[in-house]
Amino acid sequence: MQVADTPVVRRPIAILPDSLINKIAAGEVVERPASVIKELVENSIDAGATRISVVIENGGRTMMRVTDNGCGMADADARLAFARHATSKIGDVGDLFSIQTLGFRGEALASVAGVSHATLITRRPADSGGIRLEASESVVGEPTPCAAAVGTTIEVRDLFYCVPARRKFLRSDSTEFGHIHDMVLRSALAFPEIAFTLEHNGRKVLELPPTADAAERIAAALDKDLRGRLMAIDHEGDTARVTGFIGLPEVARGTNRHQFIFLNGRYIRDRSMLHAMKEAYRGLIDPHQHPVGIIYVHMDPAAFDVNVHPQKIEVRFRDANTPFRLVLGALRQKLLQTDLTRPAVIATRQDDGGVSPVRPSAPAQPNSLDETRQVLAEFFRQPPIEPQPALPIHRMENNAANSTGAAGAVHPLTARPAEKISTAPDGDGPAERASPQTPLRPMTKFVQLHNRYIAAEDDQGIVLIDQHALHERILYEELLGRVRGGPLESQRLLLPVIVEANERQTSNLDRVRPTLEKIGIEINRFDAQSLAVQGLPPLLARLDAYAFIRSLLDYLDEADRTIGDEELLHEILDMASCKAAIKAGDALTTAEIEALLVRREEIDRSSNCPHGRPTTIRLNFAQLEKQFKRR
Repeated sequence: MQVADTPVVRRPIAILPDSLINKIAAGEVVERPASVIKELVENSIDAGATRISVVIENGGRTMMRVTDNGCGMADADARLAFARHATSKIGDVGDLFSIQTLGFRGEALASVAGVSHATLITRRPADSGGIRLEASESVVGEPTPCAAAVGTTIEVRDLFYCVPARRKFLRSDSTEFGHIHDMVLRSALAFPEIAFTLEHNGRKVLELPPTADAAERIAAALDKDLRGRLMAIDHEGDTARVTGFIGLPEVARGTNRHQFIFLNGRYIRDRSMLHAMKEAYRGLIDPHQHPVGIIYVHMDPAAFDVNVHPQKIEVRFRDANTPFRLVLGALRQKLLQTDLTRPAVIATRQDDGGVSPVRPSAPAQPNSLDETRQVLAEFFRQPPIEPQPALPIHRMENNAANSTGAAGAVHPLTARPAEKISTAPDGDGPAERASPQTPLRPMTKFVQLHNRYIAAEDDQGIVLIDQHALHERILYEELLGRVRGGPLESQRLLLPVIVEANERQTSNLDRVRPTLEKIGIEINRFDAQSLAVQGLPPLLARLDAYAFIRSLLDYLDEADRTIGDEELLHEILDMASCKAAIKAGDALTTAEIEALLVRREEIDRSSNCPHGRPTTIRLNFAQLEKQFKRR
């Protein structure tokens, strides 16, 4: 369809009237009802409020009201509240580069009043009564005395009534209210000491009392399932401090809706910090999942600029790499210091004969000792999460290579001095790793179950280990540690492993050849339709090379061609360690089990395999005693 040319109307240059200026400004500041609520709530926070109430009708389309118990305004200030670029928060250029408040532009109320009917009621603690002031389409009325509680109430009605073109772009009431809910939620997470309530069409949706316990506010606001499953972080960097809470790997979600970053109390969107959060959990959660994290960054306001986005939701840092390094360092430090062994969830019988999972914090007691035995027996008999066919075992002692293996001995998985993991007082929370110099009390009592799992005793109770997943993590960490020190030595295979590959797959492999050579994997073209694996590092001498190369070719077919070298290295190590690890169904000797248990205490992130599946779960004493009705 061809659009007819519209003649250009040429007018003399003139200063626009305030009403039109405010409508133009509203296009940037007031995107939707949630934008109005954001500005009003931030003003309430800046006013020192300890209680903030938000009332909405019809998704904010017809009415929005924010009430606080803050400092209120004097008569003269109230008169200027709806004026453009009128603010008490900055006074000169220097203040603009050292913002200490959430709001500062002085254009929000003017923009809101330009596209709605707005009413302001305010009273200071020292005043005997309040004042009321109304504004509509940038026309501000005279203030009149009224009865009012200490604080400020601003009511906005008929948003965009005078700009029909904008009003028709509003979504459904439920969608618009969803945005408002998210906005209030973010403010509540940033300021747990403030009470927040949110009401929509007469129904109270949020009621969050003030609390000094930020973790409790997070659980109450986001998900009660997070109680007791958050880890506090407090990391001091050279230029900033990072505090907050991150979730145990087991509470990772399918989306990033449970990830929040606050910079000096201001919610921001920063891709580098979100990427750092995901990177810190690499190998601890499924690659398609997202960790839970509420991160508070405290930084000198002079180190960043918040005046780059009309809604102040994006910032520009003086050093663009600082946020990534800061968050990644804080989260990695916490994760490495914490015993992330997953607690068992015991299934109990329901009245209707079904089975219901019960969390370790409140395990239900069975009706009989026989039922307890049955529950544990059923637990031990459950199959692995991802059953895999039994392949020739990669023994952890020195063995001679087979006909397709390396021309040398397999590198032994030997034991080295391990670091001790101290336990939480009652075994209910994640335990902190102690100093590496602390001697470890070895696990001397263990048994292999169905050639799949290892049950062992530790200071907290019974530890159940997936032998494949744990060995996979051990190989991964061993390979990664050695690659960090330089390229791995490659040992030639007695017979090359031939893998069919078309020209596209061969080209993909050529692209990642430098990374493969760094790991010590030597692959060359065999003929026009195949590749030959000719060398492997000693640690992978028992690798199923054919299955590994097939998986690698499939991955490269689907991977983004712009994938970075670091991510590619981790992916290849993931695949290689999985294919080389002992499998479910492999019988282990006592020496092999001992080596696995000792290495479990030596390596980082032993709680999960490189793909994020748990290697270990724990039945602590509290669970066992409740199950056996000892308390």
